[in-house]
Amino acid sequence: MIKLSEHPRAKRHIRLAKSWAGLAACTFAGYVAWKGGLPFFDTVLRALLWGVASYMLVWFLAVHVWRQLAIAEVRAAEKQWLERKQEAERLARERAVQMQAEMAGQS
Repeated sequence: MIKLSEHPRAKRHIRLAKSWAGLAACTFAGYVAWKGGLPFFDTVLRALLWGVASYMLVWFLAVHVWRQLAIAEVRAAEKQWLERKQEAERLARERAVQMQAEMAGQS
């Protein structure tokens, strides 16, 4: 089982993505609301709501993306391990054949 909370790059990237998304949405929504002529309370409320909403949306999306990336990393590592294993088995078979040939030549 892959835990993104224990994956060092995933944890960092998810944290960065959701924090920047929340900050950017909060700033943009506050700017648009203020320039739209809304009172201060409504401007702050909209900025906070948009910041929280985008934070949660980007968190969900980042976790989904990193799950797929982590699965791909595991599959790539497994493929690499199998290739190394097959190469080692091939070399072992070649050595065994070579040793049998040497034994037959000595007899």
